[in-house]
Amino acid sequence: MDKKRWGGLAVAGAFLLSKGKVLLALLKFSKFGGTLISFGISLLFYAQIFGVWFGVGLLYLLFIHEMGHLAAAKRLGFKTGSAIFVPFMGAVIGIKDTFRTPKQEAILAYGGPLAGLFSLIPLLIGYAVTGNDFWLVIFHLGALLNLFNLLPVSPLDGGRILAGLPIVVWVAGLAALIAYGITHFSIILLLIAFLGGSAVWKRYRFAKQYEDNKSVLMFYRAARSRVLQAKLEQEQLAATETVPSTSDEAVDADDTPVATYDPIAWSLRQDLQDLRSASPEDAKKDADDMLRYQYDSANDYDALLRRLDQRIEPLIEAEKSVEYHQMPKKQQTITLFAYLALGAILFIAFEYSKGYLPTPS
Repeated sequence: MDKKRWGGLAVAGAFLLSKGKVLLALLKFSKFGGTLISFGISLLFYAQIFGVWFGVGLLYLLFIHEMGHLAAAKRLGFKTGSAIFVPFMGAVIGIKDTFRTPKQEAILAYGGPLAGLFSLIPLLIGYAVTGNDFWLVIFHLGALLNLFNLLPVSPLDGGRILAGLPIVVWVAGLAALIAYGITHFSIILLLIAFLGGSAVWKRYRFAKQYEDNKSVLMFYRAARSRVLQAKLEQEQLAATETVPSTSDEAVDADDTPVATYDPIAWSLRQDLQDLRSASPEDAKKDADDMLRYQYDSANDYDALLRRLDQRIEPLIEAEKSVEYHQMPKKQQTITLFAYLALGAILFIAFEYSKGYLPTPS
């Protein structure tokens, strides 16, 4: 970049800083303020490097892509924020709800590249009508960007579309991305690979944790149900106890012997022992620990429940991760077919347009 362009960028940056209050006001009071401001800032950066019209074309591709995600989110009933453009990183929209099924995540992720495919149609028409190579260059770029987004690596759209398929799909996509990123030494690709690797590791760790502790989780759930029952029995017993008599025959409270035998706690201990005996071998160590804790805490059922919840919580998180990524076979087939079909069309568009690109003079 020459000094003139750097100077223009510096002047524009100084202007934006001087008008910061105005921009913040627009962002606060306008529904599309954030989108417009981030669009203008991104265009400023792209224009300094690639030229204004190329910057407009690139932002058009990014905008349509994000609108595809937005339309899919609205169809699913999700609450969303405005689209925000980030220079040299693309654009994002905020999803204020969480995915409940991998099918929902696949639909939302699929919306971006699908809209990106439709965004190529006006560019193709523009090239056919005018014969100007600019339209073809943006067409080729759009096919490349959306095809790249379909790589089966989280957090790219492809990885999210295939989130309900076996983890081997993510591993294969990650390996291909790492290999390409190293051979072509791309920092951005390696950064995406790092994020994808973190997602693969987290998913694998949860799957292994769940597989190793299924019996333990089963015991803890049964034990919690029994402790909760004992707590309710104790509360009912306390509610039905009569008020001590105040007659002359009443025994002074200080002389009343304190009962050390709690039939409910004893019954609970017997049931926990039965659960321990019925549990698989890999759960017996945890069952013994719970029995010792129950003995030490006597009839403090709230303490028992807190202890169980502390043990159950990480196992529940692992179980939810495993269940989330288990899309039914029929949905897996449909999702994979739709994914491959969209990828094939974008690949054809990319390869076909490549042969017509203008050669550098």
